[in-house]
Amino acid sequence: MKNSLLSIAAVALLLSAWPALAQTNESPTMAPDSGAKNPFGMNIMGKERPKDAKTEITATKQATFDNAASVAEFEGRVVVKDPQFTLFCERLKVTLGKDRKGMQLVEAFENVVIVQENTESSGEKIKSIGRGGKVVYNPETGEVTLSIWPSVQHGINTQVGTDESTIMIMSRNGKSRTIGTSKTVITDSGAR
Repeated sequence: MKNSLLSIAAVALLLSAWPALAQTNESPTMAPDSGAKNPFGMNIMGKERPKDAKTEITATKQATFDNAASVAEFEGRVVVKDPQFTLFCERLKVTLGKDRKGMQLVEAFENVVIVQENTESSGEKIKSIGRGGKVVYNPETGEVTLSIWPSVQHGINTQVGTDESTIMIMSRNGKSRTIGTSKTVITDSGAR
């Protein structure tokens, strides 16, 4: 029981570091340091993590912990509530790194939705939503990969995979790339 509680605590702490998405266009005029507004701006890395922040993971079917393999899995309407994001999926698998120091890989499966709310410099609250049939976070590279009909929405702007095989990859440095067909809609709100 004690090992299970330690595993739950370790997974919660490690998931809290998961930067759900960091999305921008790769063109130089859209780079985060250029001061240009990012039309697909999901950037959890840019938010300061609150002190003593807690991550809560709930699952309706089961939670399993394999201490030997350093793997935690959650199944059935999984919800991850974190001060920086909320994640919904049907199954979540977290593989811890060597000696359980950090994460090796985080995988979310089936009906994955990641929601983040940020406040723009104007004070306006903007909701960003990433979706896919599968989302994988690799802490070593800092990449978040959305696959199986992926989409990203930031306020009124969207990018949607138009084929099941489309893949969207976001990196911690604020760059992204889409492999496969997609449709991008950037709406000019008229504000200057």
